[in-house]
Order: sequence, then C-alpha cells, then structure tokens
Amino acid sequence: MKFVKGLVAAAAMTVALGAPIAEAACVKKGAVATAGSEEWAKWYALETTVQALSWGLWPGFLNNGKVEGYSVNDKYSCKPDGGQITCRAAVTFCKK
Repeated sequence: MKFVKGLVAAAAMTVALGAPIAEAACVKKGAVATAGSEEWAKWYALETTVQALSWGLWPGFLNNGKVEGYSVNDKYSCKPDGGQITCRAAVTFCKK
C-alpha cells in the first residue's frame, strides 16, 4: 500500500512541477460549405477546417494550398442543393 501511495505522490509531483504533457498528434475537424461547383464547395469546406485548426496556418494555405507542418487526410460527402452543391468535410490533421 505504501508503494502505491508513493507512486501516486510521485505522479502528482511530476504534474505539479510542470512536466510536459503529451499533445495529440492528430486533430479532426469538420465543416459544411456550399458553392456553385463540387470543386469549390470542397475547397471552402477545407479552408474552414484549416481556420478551425489555426488562423495562423490560414494565410499559407491561401498562398499554396498546403497546411504547413501537417499531413491532411480529407474526406467529403457532396450532394446537389438547389442549383448548387453542398459538401460536408471530415478532415484529420496530423503533425509531421
């Protein structure tokens, strides 16, 4: 029992002293966008997920279409919506 209490105390001390906490390597974001074509609806949905990930990454994305420092796994579900197309995006961003 003393051993278990010692482990708990050591763990508490580690957290209290500011030991680094592991960050998640991947983040999932989703968005919905409507445009005149499927290509543009997908682009606007992806742009929205980049903004949700970090506004700091957005200017670079606008410049070259890439999300610096991340690999991007994007999936879309698109359907006609009146005279336009609406796409739902599910995007996973993983730090490189």
